[in-house]
Amino acid sequence: MSYKSDRPTFQERLDHFVNVIRTDILNGIRQEGTYLPSESTLAKQFQLSNKSIRKGLDQLVEEGLIVKIDRVGSMVTPHSKETITINFGCPLSLTTDFMIDELIAEFSRRNPGIHVRRITLNPLNYVRSAEEMIQNGLLDVVALNSPQFQEWHELGLTPLLEELAPDKAIYPITESAFFAEDKVYARPVSFSPVVLCYNKRHFREAGIPEPDSYWSWDDLIGITSELADRRGRHGIYFLPASENRYSIFLLQGGRGRKELPDGSGRLHMLEGLDKLHELINNRRIFPNYWAQGNDETIRLFAEGQVSAILATYFNLNEFANMDLEYDICPLPTLRLGDPQKTLMLTIGTAVVRQSPAKEAAIRFMEFLSSADAQMLIKQKTISIPARKEAAEAADGTGVINRPSRYYMYREMFPSFAYHRELGLQIRELRTFSRFLKEYWSGMIDERELHGRLEGWLNPADREKRRAAAVKRE
Repeated sequence: MSYKSDRPTFQERLDHFVNVIRTDILNGIRQEGTYLPSESTLAKQFQLSNKSIRKGLDQLVEEGLIVKIDRVGSMVTPHSKETITINFGCPLSLTTDFMIDELIAEFSRRNPGIHVRRITLNPLNYVRSAEEMIQNGLLDVVALNSPQFQEWHELGLTPLLEELAPDKAIYPITESAFFAEDKVYARPVSFSPVVLCYNKRHFREAGIPEPDSYWSWDDLIGITSELADRRGRHGIYFLPASENRYSIFLLQGGRGRKELPDGSGRLHMLEGLDKLHELINNRRIFPNYWAQGNDETIRLFAEGQVSAILATYFNLNEFANMDLEYDICPLPTLRLGDPQKTLMLTIGTAVVRQSPAKEAAIRFMEFLSSADAQMLIKQKTISIPARKEAAEAADGTGVINRPSRYYMYREMFPSFAYHRELGLQIRELRTFSRFLKEYWSGMIDERELHGRLEGWLNPADREKRRAAAVKRE
């Protein structure tokens, strides 16, 4: 099986062609007054017939992006001098998370006087990259996910963003991700819990029951060990040092301390960390593979190298057009009978307070959370819209390879938690992920690792460390 999603149908290839040309025009790659390549050249490039290319070009004409000139070609339409351009900073992942380019194109059709320029921000230092561009007047709208907004607030950057009125049509828990000091600074677009994603065929062929919501991590270890033995492949994989993965085990361990028989105390969080260590050190089920990013995790799963992964609904979009038998279920619990607990990720958009095009920026932000845009997200992706009405509407298209348990998130809301519930700042989480890598590489022992976590959570030490960090900045 090929990992990359093929575009096997005519309509998908045609949509791909239109989306690419539209995005190039809207982002200024194909500038106004220039001509597109000939129909025959485009047909060869996009593996379509000349007739199909003409159909796609007609759609772009209707959208006002190009004009056809007889015996000359297709020219990118000159923009009106009165067109307002707003700069939208976001990660590249939004092109698959919720088809941001199609949403921008739809917004442009409805607002011909506003041009949205999508700017990809540096993924390695996203918050600082966004801040720098805002300070230099280069952004009007910025996309932030929940941990990015947490970091944004921790760095004292919320004054750079426009305060917003709450939207009662949005799931309250998604909006809570962007609250700071009782004010909301971003409008949610989509959200996802971290769930267990598994290959249905692997379980069926091995004669093993599929995962359910009652599993503990011990159940998972036992079942995937049996599965690995029967298949001769590893059972599960994820990026253990990712802040969006190891944090789950800290969350499930719980806050506070427990008293030990010798009179000392131990953080409850460490119980979750112990289970994580047990899981990833089990070479029967967990491969000794250090992926460079989540894309590699998705590839291992899509190619059948592993039978289960930890994933978000955003990740599942990679399987939308693949012939892959998969499904999802809630994450296992630390102990049998424990309440379920998983990490929640929400993506929203915020308006820059000093934007010279604030009215247009607000209109774009509100569009992304509008009923129409949210229904497009529901119909064309596996991501969950933040607007309740759209999220719970029937799909009806049957085109996307959506998991049968897609709607289980509705029963999972009590289990959702954001990173902030750990009591650690984002910069501290990043430092702790480095400690984990040192531990797994044998550079520090378990006692030192636990001591460092204890130190990070000690209120006095934490305040001294944060004060020193502020002073350095």
